[in-house]
Amino acid sequence: MPFRERGALNNAIKDAIADTLKFDPMIIIESVQLENIEFSANYLHSIEQRMLAEVEVQKLQQNAEREKVQAQITVTQANAKANADATRLNGEARASNIKITGEAEAAAIEARARALGTNPNLVTLVQAERWNGVLPTTMVPGSAVPFVSLK
Repeated sequence: MPFRERGALNNAIKDAIADTLKFDPMIIIESVQLENIEFSANYLHSIEQRMLAEVEVQKLQQNAEREKVQAQITVTQANAKANADATRLNGEARASNIKITGEAEAAAIEARARALGTNPNLVTLVQAERWNGVLPTTMVPGSAVPFVSLK
């Protein structure tokens, strides 16, 4: 019986002694108190080994739980870094796109300016290309008809 069940052991000893002496009316067993229990060295060693094993199991469980939490932290940090990198790269890509688009528009404006400088009729050509073929329905008296030159 384990050491923590001393009360049950005392009762079992009392019952065994009372059962043995039940036919002797002169002896009455009131109680039994077990004072000193000595265990063999092997038994004590086995208890110690079992306790050490239980402590080792608990330590391994705590280490496993700690490593699991650390792994979750690492994954979370990696995800946050990946998101930050993706956001930064996306911003850089948009900035580069805006820069390239701006440079292309500036080059187109510069080319048009050079074309206008060498050919003043370019404005008239662009107006004619964009005209939908419909003349205005109302006009201010004395004003010129758009796109129609009467020279």
